[in-house]
This record gives sequence, C-alpha cells and structure tokens, in this order.
Amino acid sequence: MDSVLASLSKWLSDKDNRVLLWQAAATTSVLYLALVHYLRYRNINKLRRKYPDPTIALKDPAVAEEVFDTTVRREFPFLARQALELALFKTYSVPSISKILHATGEFSKDARKRVEDTELLLLEINDVYPHVQDELRANPNASQETIAKQRERRDIALQRMNELHSKYAIRNGDYLYTLSLFIVMPIKWINKYEWRKLDPLEEYAIFRMWCDTGLGMKIKDIPDTLEKMIAFHEEYGKEHVRYAESNWKVAHPTVELLLTRLPKFMAPLMAPILYKALPSLLDPLDVVGFGLPEASPWMTSFIDTSLYLRALFVRHCMLPRFSSHTRTATKADKKTNLYKTNYDIYEPVYPNGYCIHELGPEKSKPTKCPIPH
Repeated sequence: MDSVLASLSKWLSDKDNRVLLWQAAATTSVLYLALVHYLRYRNINKLRRKYPDPTIALKDPAVAEEVFDTTVRREFPFLARQALELALFKTYSVPSISKILHATGEFSKDARKRVEDTELLLLEINDVYPHVQDELRANPNASQETIAKQRERRDIALQRMNELHSKYAIRNGDYLYTLSLFIVMPIKWINKYEWRKLDPLEEYAIFRMWCDTGLGMKIKDIPDTLEKMIAFHEEYGKEHVRYAESNWKVAHPTVELLLTRLPKFMAPLMAPILYKALPSLLDPLDVVGFGLPEASPWMTSFIDTSLYLRALFVRHCMLPRFSSHTRTATKADKKTNLYKTNYDIYEPVYPNGYCIHELGPEKSKPTKCPIPH
C-alpha cells in the first residue's frame, strides 16, 4: 500500500500529470452534466409523445395509472411523498376530523402505527401499476390470474379502509376535503418546489387516480374536474378549518414522530427548529387552526431557498430514475404470506411483514385473517 501511495505521489508531483488529471476530471464532469441534460426530460417527453392529448388521463384509468407511476414514483418521489404527508397533517386542522381522531386514542397511544397503517393502505390502493409491471418484467407471459391478484390488493385495501371508517360518523364533506388535499398538495408542492412544473397530463392523472380512490371509498359529490376540486378545497378550508384544542392534540404526536427519523442525539437540537419551521410549511388557515404562531419570514425564505437550490441540483446534476420508487413489495414472503416493505421511514411497525386485511388498530383486527400466516 505504501509503495502505491509513493508512486501516486511521485506521479502527481509532475506538473504535466496534474494538468492531465484536471483535464480528465473536467471532461468527465462536462460529459456527465451533458448526459443528465439529455436524460432529465426523457420521461415526460416520452409521455407527451405517447399521449399528445393530456385529457386522455381523465378518460382512461389505465393511462392515469401509467402517468401517475412515472410522475410520483420516478420524477418526483421525494416531494410527492412529503406533500402527501403534509396533506394528512393538514386534515387535523379541521375540528370535526381531529375530534374523531383524538377520541380514538390511537395517536396518543402509538402515532407510529397509526401513520404506518394509513400509509400502507393508501399505497396498496395506488401501487397496482408498478406491481403489475414487475410481474410482467419477471414473466412477459404472466397469467391473467397473476395480474388479477395484484389488482385484488387494491380492492382488499379499499374494503379494509371502508371497514375502519365505518365505525365513526365521518361527514362526507370531511372525506371529500381529505381527498382534495391528496390531489391539491402534491400538485402545489411539485409545481412550486420541484425541478420542473407538472404537465397537464400529469395533473389530470393525479386527479383521476385519487378520484377513483374516492369512488372506491364511496365518497359522494366528487367534483368532476380538477378546477372544481381546487375550488372546493379552498372553499371548504375557509369554512371548516378553525382552531380547536383537539387539532393540536392530534398533530403534536405526529410532529414528535417526525423527530424519531433523526439520530437520538440530534432530536432535542432539531425539535425547536422543526416547530419554528412548521408554520412556514402550512397555509395561514392551518396555522390558526393549530394555534401556532405566524410563520417567520426568514424561516419561510430559508425553506423556499433550500428547496429551490435542491431543485437546481436535481435538474442539472442528478440522473432520472429508471425504475419506480415503491415501498410495497410485489410479492408476499413465501414462508409467511406477509408483505414486507422495501424500506421503512420510521422504526419498523411490521418487521416480519403485514397482511392487508389486518392493517389498522389492534382492536379492529379481524378475529381470523383470511390469509393464513
């Protein structure tokens, strides 16, 4: 090892060799950046060529699934996820929602499990397309039974979600407002903070995917256009987002849960910063609803600048994803019949895997799961 280092040191001591090294590094960097520039818009350009009429995503659920997969799981997986987390958080600023959630005791008892169950159910509903594509890549001649089994997971998740919700007197308007947040927040955040804005085709796909989920949840009076959904979202928020003690009682455990992503020694240091940043991430209505102080101008500016710089870095320095970024597994474990997540955000709730039929509070688990495990 010493002889290698000595040889390298001797080689670098030559001025011509150092110049050659810098030239090679500069050439490699330029070629890499050129490759990023060439590939960065590949996904959206491919979709635009394939579907020149963006409204096709509204008419054809298969197109909506494909476009949604590219947009949410390849182009913008990070902010799409953060926006969805924030959308769920914002529902707590509606007293009629937070009072029901607080009354269940699930957040104060185990916010981590409550958040994980909600996310897994939503992912199982929306992850059909990447699972089917995985099956077809593994076997281009996959049987219709194999494909149907993947689509059945969506039906089971919807049935389970409806079963859990049926135990509470939830207003249709609150269901619809939650649905609108799942549509509006990703579109808003991606258009504001990502490396490019969404194409109308992508916005329509997001709208169609979540509207289909709403229909599966038996939500009534779902707006039939994206524009009407945005208008409903704004009007309902103005009328129903207001302060109540239950709002923060539900929100606080969720914020504390976020801190568990950090190393233990960092959590106490970052907690004041997170609470200071929270109002800057929310709309003024939500800030009032949670009883938080007004957003700090400098913190808002810091967040906006940080995300802007991230967008520049992603746009010019990062290669696009070539595969879908999914948490849910395509196949259940052969030994247990349980699905193991591909990665975890928090400490694993289901280290050995989960059964869709059993997601939700322990008290609501079926007496006997229809899937043996």
